[in-house]
Amino acid sequence: MAGSKTFVTVLVASALVVVAACSGDDDDDAEPIVSTAASVDEPAPSGGSTSPSDTAASDGAATPPGTASPGERRPEDPPDPVHGGTLVYGLEADSANAWAPYRTSCVTSCLAVLRGVSDTLFAVTAEGERVPNLVERVDHSDDYTEWTLEMRDGITFHDGAPLDGAAVGFNIDTCRASPLTATAYLPIEQVEAAGQVVKISLREPWVALPGYFTNGSCAFMFSPQWLGSLADVPQRDPQSAVYDAELAATPADGDAAAPVGLGPFVFESYTPGNGNSFRAVRNPDYWRGPNGITGEDLPYLDAIEYVVAVDEQSRSNSVRSGGFDMMMTSMGDTIDQFLDDGELEVNSSTRFGDTGYFLLNLAAGALDPEGMNADNPLLDVNCRRALAGAIDQERVSQERGAGLSQPANGPFPPGAVGYLEDTGYPKYDVAAAQADMETCLATLGTDSIEFEFSTTNDPFNIETNELVISMWQEAFGDQVRASITTVEQGQYIGLLLTGAYDAAGARGFGVSDPDQDRIGWHSTSATPVGQLALNVSRLNDPTIDTALDVIRSNPDPAARKEAAETINRQFGSQAYSLWLTWVLWGIISQPYVNGVQANVLPDGSEGIGLAFAGLHNINQMWCDDGACE
Repeated sequence: MAGSKTFVTVLVASALVVVAACSGDDDDDAEPIVSTAASVDEPAPSGGSTSPSDTAASDGAATPPGTASPGERRPEDPPDPVHGGTLVYGLEADSANAWAPYRTSCVTSCLAVLRGVSDTLFAVTAEGERVPNLVERVDHSDDYTEWTLEMRDGITFHDGAPLDGAAVGFNIDTCRASPLTATAYLPIEQVEAAGQVVKISLREPWVALPGYFTNGSCAFMFSPQWLGSLADVPQRDPQSAVYDAELAATPADGDAAAPVGLGPFVFESYTPGNGNSFRAVRNPDYWRGPNGITGEDLPYLDAIEYVVAVDEQSRSNSVRSGGFDMMMTSMGDTIDQFLDDGELEVNSSTRFGDTGYFLLNLAAGALDPEGMNADNPLLDVNCRRALAGAIDQERVSQERGAGLSQPANGPFPPGAVGYLEDTGYPKYDVAAAQADMETCLATLGTDSIEFEFSTTNDPFNIETNELVISMWQEAFGDQVRASITTVEQGQYIGLLLTGAYDAAGARGFGVSDPDQDRIGWHSTSATPVGQLALNVSRLNDPTIDTALDVIRSNPDPAARKEAAETINRQFGSQAYSLWLTWVLWGIISQPYVNGVQANVLPDGSEGIGLAFAGLHNINQMWCDDGACE
């Protein structure tokens, strides 16, 4: 930390939710959504059940962005998938405190694992609209303060427990009452279940609630028997609003590292740490399989094994040598190396992707009661704008991403709600940056600023920080002294969540609706330094809070768009983050691997492919001749 500050990085015991929706007469005969693939991505202007006519009138969703990178690829799959084979998938990181959604530090690698062993309440169409998945139909009150979800009947978890309203309610309660994820679900006042139905009563209107049960860790459903057996489940805590005395009296003998979901693959084994793996085998009773309620033929693979390879070069070498059947990467330079490789295949996308940036610790006042962040020069807007204006984003894109990622000017990429060509964010201009730095130093009464610049221990990320520091040295000389601190990625999230940093490399904001960004930006998601917070920058801006409140409560797409643009301009003028590029994600695979972007939804419509910061479907992947070799 800046100056003489020291911190102890704590292990995070909660989930980071990426970590991102009409009844005129209260009619109980709402039409089933599953047969119509009706969207719940954006609210209609009046009440009623979701239906095709409702959603057509309320198309306020993000326009599917076009090709935002010359590196985007979607190879065509051969026809007629076959069964068989064990696929080995190289991940970029392990997950701390795995695997219960309310407790695990869950980012892209974690979500890839969860997609193997469970499914989400809602899914996303090829057009970017949210539709029911495990849910069969959904209704809400006129004022969006009550949502009713009816689950598909006949789905069971891997331990035989039924997916019913009570199971879904138990899952939601764990997330709304855990120390960290509770801030994401603050509007929920009560969850009631009866049969296949769960009713969610809210303290305030929440027009896009389904978005919080679509992509993040808490969107995945897990067996209430397994969750209830864990020692730290909120229902066992007498101080929790969801305390269950009867459950608390039972043995807490469950294993949080052995998840029990309802997805295409059943957990078999897990060994944490770099170089180790998570293995799951085909679920013969999968709800979308021959013995399931849809009568489909999924999944195709016999097993999937996720292997952690933190080092980018090691992961690349393993896929080249055949040790991995496929790997994930967000490094444009790595993707570029494989684009012209005739032996391997590339799937890559910026669709609803995240933004690469430097996160700044803005904790002050009540959010920093012990003054641990008081000496951080990045609290000053002139210092922030100076550093921003001295970063040559085009050079970063070329040298670190082979020119495949566009320079970013805010959190919303082209095609997203809230995107602006000009946000007011400082453009690369050394002379202007030097003037801002002089104002920064005069305001602070010093001749230089000093701060720690944190990143993971991946060599690629370290080199990126070194490049940016070299730009600051060229512009400011000894006026800026930034020292690099490296942390293992599994623990890195803990450092951010507790505010134990000055500036840190990050990716984020890969969502289809700006309401999903609320948990990272609204002041109600910020807690004092040392405590867990989803608002990891401890941002506290009334203008942004007000705009986020509009996005949460107002069903008018035009009003929500205007509010998102207000947020973008405020980020631009205040330079609350130092933007780098909009990230291109890639999945590199052997030529015999198919279905990386295949996503036929339960009703037969097309779901989204590779999107949301490297996420893709797992249940429809397959290997030639049923052999992943």
